[in-house]
Amino acid sequence: MKANLYFLFVVTILISANLFADEFSEADTNKDGVVSKEEFAAYQNFGAVTLPPALVQSLSDAAAALAKDDLAGYKKHLPAILESVKQTTGAVRATLLPLSERLVPGSDLKTARKPFEPFSNAAANFVLAQPAANRQAKVFQCPMSPVLTVGRWIQKDNPKLQNPFFGSQMLTCGSELK
Repeated sequence: MKANLYFLFVVTILISANLFADEFSEADTNKDGVVSKEEFAAYQNFGAVTLPPALVQSLSDAAAALAKDDLAGYKKHLPAILESVKQTTGAVRATLLPLSERLVPGSDLKTARKPFEPFSNAAANFVLAQPAANRQAKVFQCPMSPVLTVGRWIQKDNPKLQNPFFGSQMLTCGSELK
């Protein structure tokens, strides 16, 4: 009985992932090419799936660079994020690949941060789905992020909150999610 329920759960996740991946299109983005709040709601966590360690590390590094207002540092970590996402499968790929396609180096911090926020939120949701003791990194949340209103990000190496969505303007805005 337990095995049948697990099988049904896995099949449901895979079907849902394919349906969401097919729904994503250019028409769903706002005028800046960033995922809208409504669209992001469709890309919520599919369950307790572990992100690849390389993706967690590169995403944490990119968030740290944005928190320091370091556009060059962010650009340096972006290829590793994109490559890590391409290596994923299942629900992670269905969720993160469309969002990663919007990530751009940007000519300024504001342009770089806009698409980073929805991607970061979605990745953080996968980390949060893990039991707290098994999480790969800390997850922080800003209650007033510019794109989605509530922005989440992953921090692996620095336990002190550093907001990538506002950088030096509001570096400590947010709180850790437990």
